[in-house]
Amino acid sequence: MNSSLARSLLLAASTLFLLSLPTACERAEPTSYKIPKEDRLVDMPGAVAQAPQTPADPAANKMQVLPGMEEAAAQAGELSYTTPEGWETLKASGIRKANLKVSDAHGSAELTVLAFPGDVGGRLANINRWRAQIGLEASKPEDLPAYTEPYSISGHGGLYIRLEGLEQSILGGLLPFHGFTWFFKLQGNRETVLANEAQMKIFLDSVRLEDDHH
Repeated sequence: MNSSLARSLLLAASTLFLLSLPTACERAEPTSYKIPKEDRLVDMPGAVAQAPQTPADPAANKMQVLPGMEEAAAQAGELSYTTPEGWETLKASGIRKANLKVSDAHGSAELTVLAFPGDVGGRLANINRWRAQIGLEASKPEDLPAYTEPYSISGHGGLYIRLEGLEQSILGGLLPFHGFTWFFKLQGNRETVLANEAQMKIFLDSVRLEDDHH
């Protein structure tokens, strides 16, 4: 093969290759995807729920333990109490100062005792958080006498709360005590909670908080 023929064949092959390439309009455009931002929800102890939580959701009433909360709870001191007849004492861990449970033919209910520095948003905010946990609407200050009453806990002035939901109810006590707010909450099956109101008051009457100020 002479050199002129070889150059002709090479030129023809190069032309066919270039014609086979896509033009700028024919090239595939890059596809971009928008990745949605991840929602991160953190439950603060004093935050009031924005919407009623479904009682059937077991995670609805769980509180996330944030850094420093256990240390703050430890500074509130310890407590002693008498376990009501028929109730079970569970292990208290984390920020829980006490943990009890009662069961009957209707279902079960759990009592938790917590303590946080300050007023944790105030009395009404705390009560409305409890109301939201059992599907009740937020309350107004003038409504409080309908379901609360003054109650002495460990020899100090506290508040007794009675909340009745469709599926769950709450019996509880709030006590401001030397810079902390103590929460005593019995929550669970509606019938179980209400049937144990006398036992709940027996428990509250037995509570003695560690008091280094006297």
